[in-house]
Amino acid sequence: MESKAKLFGHPIHPMLIVFPLGLLVMALIFDAIAYFTGNLQLSVASYWMIAGGVVGGLAAAVFGFIDWLAIPTGTRARNIGFWHGVGNVVVVVLFAAAFWMRSDNPGNVAGPYSFGTMLVGVLLGAVTGWLGGELVDRLGVGVDRGAHLNAPSSLTNRPAYEGAAGEPHVATTATPVTTTTAERRAA
Repeated sequence: MESKAKLFGHPIHPMLIVFPLGLLVMALIFDAIAYFTGNLQLSVASYWMIAGGVVGGLAAAVFGFIDWLAIPTGTRARNIGFWHGVGNVVVVVLFAAAFWMRSDNPGNVAGPYSFGTMLVGVLLGAVTGWLGGELVDRLGVGVDRGAHLNAPSSLTNRPAYEGAAGEPHVATTATPVTTTTAERRAA
């Protein structure tokens, strides 16, 4: 199922999510290092990483929601997409709470509650990231329906089902995708 929100032929949601994910994980790491070293500059950097991560997470959520709406109801993908999205909203809320908890601290040092909230957010983010991987890698959400190993670049405006040289692609798999498990075992 192809993504509905694309830029230059690629889904926007996975392009955007790397920034907030990286910022929020690094905020936790910077705070841990600041705790052990006493370096307040790392706490300040972490504080602003959280702000950027929350804003970026909200931006990525908009495009994820657009893609989720296009998933057919009653499918496993729709259900997993729901929990992926809800879980990531909770992650953003946890980090926003951690940001708020330390907003009046000199040097924006993370206290135990703020740090614990961030730790829970990162752990939940690992679970929701796995769910996102399940959506793409296992269920094909956001994947061009003509995708194959020799598809032309998305910048060419040619359909993915074409071969790299422009000829229609012929599947080379030995087992058709539409076979059942019992049929594959019998083969």
